[in-house]
Amino acid sequence: MRALVSPVLMSVLLLLLSACTNTKYTDDYKSGTDFSGLKTYSWRAVTVDIGGIDKQFLQNLADAQLRAQGFVPAENNADFLVDMQVFSRISAGGNTSIGIGIGMPVGSHGGIGMSTGQTVGKGKQEGVIVIDITQANNNTLIWRGNAEGIPLINFSLKAEQKLRESFNQLLTPFPPQATAK
Repeated sequence: MRALVSPVLMSVLLLLLSACTNTKYTDDYKSGTDFSGLKTYSWRAVTVDIGGIDKQFLQNLADAQLRAQGFVPAENNADFLVDMQVFSRISAGGNTSIGIGIGMPVGSHGGIGMSTGQTVGKGKQEGVIVIDITQANNNTLIWRGNAEGIPLINFSLKAEQKLRESFNQLLTPFPPQATAK
């Protein structure tokens, strides 16, 4: 019995831990936009509101991903402009409760119980990355990607590979694939 409990307990523990660090990626785009002509880009603004994080480091990670997707940086006359905001916030979910129960048997089949609960943990700090792509010729926002729930530990230099993977997941949907008509 003990041999069965240990793997089951470990599986549940790993599932709970992975649920706590789940990064959510979303993207949106302006319908009717022709993305096929976008080849070159230029950075417009980078804002980083997480202490101790170098914005050039994050911009380099995003540059590497854009280049891997075939886009070329341009000083002048870029096809699109890139804006990036990086900040931390307190997550909305993740609350847990602690309960205490007291019961005592009454007679041969009944019982009286009393319990109380206390909510602990109002949320945890998480990192958020927002990337906006704007068409340069008319200054129209055409694509936005969000990565939410990034553990702040991933913004350290030791975790560069994890942050690189976050930029990969975030930027891979750009440009959106043409939908069948």
